[in-house]
Amino acid sequence: MTFLDQCAEEIEERRVKLRKRGFALAAETKPPTGQAALWYADVIQCVPRSGRDVARQIARLCGQDSEVTIPWRSLADAVGVRDRAGREVAYTQRGVKALTDAAWLEVETTGAKRGAKTTFRLLVGDRGMEWLGWIDDEDWYEEVA
Repeated sequence: MTFLDQCAEEIEERRVKLRKRGFALAAETKPPTGQAALWYADVIQCVPRSGRDVARQIARLCGQDSEVTIPWRSLADAVGVRDRAGREVAYTQRGVKALTDAAWLEVETTGAKRGAKTTFRLLVGDRGMEWLGWIDDEDWYEEVA
């Protein structure tokens, strides 16, 4: 099986996006840098896939800062992943919800509808055992009566 056979679907998907936008967005494929990269390294161990995809783009946009203000639609375009129903914004919102539920992200929206501005703030989340999926010793060993 050749490389083209293995990656034909992904190549076509990127080709369609390129035609739609008219230009490539190479910056969206670069890894996060600065202090946000350290935050991202911790987050990817503690959240599901949708949260990791969103965290990568938020960390990339933050760089050395700990917050970024960006519209939901722009963040969804940067993440570039769709759910089963083909909705990019819904997938991004699910990822943000996973990050906020795990206390890794704070979201503040000011304004309404088209004038709304959404600020995403990076937080130090919970790295407890339940988020990492580790098994506690008491749960693993049973007491024998």
